Amino acid sequence: MSDELGISIMMGKDDSVPNSPQFPSDILAVRADKKGPKTVAILLMVGAVLIAFQAYGDWQFNSAQDLNDSYVEDTLVTLNSQGGEQLSVDDYQNFHDSARDSGGYLWRAIGLGVGALLLFIGSPLLFKLNPLGAKLSIAGAIFGFIGGVVGSYQLNQAAIETLHGPMSMTYEIMMYLCGVCMAVCIALAVMPLFNVAARMALYGEDKVVIVLEEE
Repeated sequence: MSDELGISIMMGKDDSVPNSPQFPSDILAVRADKKGPKTVAILLMVGAVLIAFQAYGDWQFNSAQDLNDSYVEDTLVTLNSQGGEQLSVDDYQNFHDSARDSGGYLWRAIGLGVGALLLFIGSPLLFKLNPLGAKLSIAGAIFGFIGGVVGSYQLNQAAIETLHGPMSMTYEIMMYLCGVCMAVCIALAVMPLFNVAARMALYGEDKVVIVLEEE
């Protein structure tokens, strides 16, 4: 048909194969993530406040020779309403004495207190994208984990020896809960140093470009 019309169609090698699309050289670049570390810093600050309150409460218990009778009675009203063997004020006072003598209150107060202090210092630095903030936060979370778990274990042992029923189970649950909460704090504090984009933000790198070589 083309010969009859006198039209000659010639296709070169370059015309027969469409050109591959051209992409910007930095389309696969890993860019610094500045929002991630700041979000982690805010969460760690909230955790530090909660930890500080717990540390203060444990310090108060460790300093008290005897608990206030009205406080004990209010606590036992809820516990004894759950049924089972009834606990008396003397039972709870004996637990308090055993817990204080075991060092459980002191362990948890110091561990959580030091942890909260380091988190209070580290989280604002992390919010400002200072890598020292991440390291201080990790140290604080580890301190809190060790002191919290050891102290909660000692309190649980004191509860096993002196209490019975739901109250004994409560301190066992608190021991595991303390460990889980502090483990979460450690995981959050470590995240900015292990995530590539967050680490780039902490150390001042804008982006890393992945170069694809043409064959």
